[in-house]
Amino acid sequence: MGNRESPARKNEQSEELQNSATAHSDDNGAIAAAASLPNAVGLQVASIKSKKMKGKKIIYSLNVTLSCKEDGSTRERELGLTWVPGTIADLQDEVQDQFNIPVFDQKLTFGPTTLSSKESIQSYSLRSGDSITVEYTTEANVAVMLETVTFLQKTLTFLESVEPQLHLFPISPELQASLQTEIDVTQLDAFRHAYHSANSPKRRIADALLCINAGGLNLLQRLHSAILRIPLKVMPLQVQLLEFEMCEMTWTLSAHTETEAAVLKELKLDNIVQSLFRVTLLPNATISPPRNPYTESLGDIQLKVTNNLIITSTGCLSCVLEYESPNIQIDLASNPKFLEQIEGALQSLPASIRLRYLLAMSLLTALAYNLDTHRYLCKPHVIQSIIRTWKNADPTPENNATRTESIYLKYFTALQISMLCASRHSFTTQYLQINELMEQFLSEADANEIHTYERELGYVLNKYIPYLRVAYMPYHAKKTVQACGSDPRYRNLQMMCIETHVLFFQVILIGERERKRMVDQGLMDYVICLPSVLPDGSRAQQRAKDLVAMLGKEMHLQPPSLNTMARARLAATHFGLDRVLKAPVQELLSEVY
Repeated sequence: MGNRESPARKNEQSEELQNSATAHSDDNGAIAAAASLPNAVGLQVASIKSKKMKGKKIIYSLNVTLSCKEDGSTRERELGLTWVPGTIADLQDEVQDQFNIPVFDQKLTFGPTTLSSKESIQSYSLRSGDSITVEYTTEANVAVMLETVTFLQKTLTFLESVEPQLHLFPISPELQASLQTEIDVTQLDAFRHAYHSANSPKRRIADALLCINAGGLNLLQRLHSAILRIPLKVMPLQVQLLEFEMCEMTWTLSAHTETEAAVLKELKLDNIVQSLFRVTLLPNATISPPRNPYTESLGDIQLKVTNNLIITSTGCLSCVLEYESPNIQIDLASNPKFLEQIEGALQSLPASIRLRYLLAMSLLTALAYNLDTHRYLCKPHVIQSIIRTWKNADPTPENNATRTESIYLKYFTALQISMLCASRHSFTTQYLQINELMEQFLSEADANEIHTYERELGYVLNKYIPYLRVAYMPYHAKKTVQACGSDPRYRNLQMMCIETHVLFFQVILIGERERKRMVDQGLMDYVICLPSVLPDGSRAQQRAKDLVAMLGKEMHLQPPSLNTMARARLAATHFGLDRVLKAPVQELLSEVY
């Protein structure tokens, strides 16, 4: 659900896949065992740096004060060069190499003067022995990120040179041997380890931006395109594993709002969609990859590779769909084949692979952020697939799910179905089933339990308005009354949808980072207003009161302004949140009174 950083999920998934490949490496010559990694990637960086400087004479040096904005710390260091720099950009490159501070995150000052990367050293009269200050947010794993980009370039060059031969079967023993040495995806372990072991979200963002700015995402897309030109039925295992790695790495780089602009510029969305379509997923059927002569003797390794490819491509799409990209959302939602594939991901076997279900539901939820997609998502067969998934979420010996996992899958499903219930597109033939399932879920749901499990998975959400929109579903609006008609069960469903999204804010606002984001986005006051605008005595109102009480213990709350309180009341009773956030209050009041 949302843009996410999930180290536990991704590491577990990658290790399982690589271990499976390793177990068969003697028979198939597939991926070798993952190399053991040092405890601190910084040791690798220091070693590389010391080797570059060893035996060379320093002829230009600056005294550097490193000032970190994130924690307020300062350090004094010497920037030693074996050559005389010509521009400030040269200095920035050296600061990146020697101190692991990405160029894009540097602000260099010499006395009161801010140094421009476009200017020369001479223009500032900057001499060896002078002192400068470097302000930055966080360090990055510079050496690892740049080595990853080098690996991608090398692999792309190799794959393009042998691509015509890979369309034929069988390939020569010489080419098989070359695949094992040239496409060694264990080299990406350093990237995975550095990224997921980063001690702060800002460090992971810095790693992602550094990799993208160094050309990593562009190379990923080109490499992915080259792989997709090879038919899966004759694709050697090394290349299949590489496709999975390309989807996973794209997912990693897409998992931040800070990388959104760069990802939208470079990403070839069709690549991810094609990977998702590699195998047709059918309801109540086992995933069945096409017969492949290279992998058919390897037991379940082909199934694991294919399932992980589905997981990573689905996860990547769910991240990208949360970007401000309404055309992408509509294009996918209006594609019947795409919806059929997602329905298949929800219902295909084995049922024990819950991560695929969560990601498929996350993808549908991200599609539902855009109200214009609801006319496609509210079709009876889509809703029925969601209902069926919900009913199958209970723990059974077959799916091996825990109670917490079951509750979490129901939580995902309830959020998604609530967004659709809030739209103008109704599905009256199924709302009675949904009513019953929602009632049962809300009686079981515990915000702290859901929050704890969500943190274990590593999910991070950055978009809140789609969820606040449902919490402010206008229950007195003329259209709402007409949709509900005289059936009290439909009105009851509407209130449970609102309650579900109040629960959503109970879950996420336990986290300090999420509370800060809500404040920064100017939405916290609307959360504080919820108890005063929801129907008196309703369960939704009680949840909202509990939520505001919890927030009062964790942060200093200020009463919302009269303007915000008026907007909140008008949103909940008449207009909904979207219009209230845009229109002047006087205009709204004139339509009501």
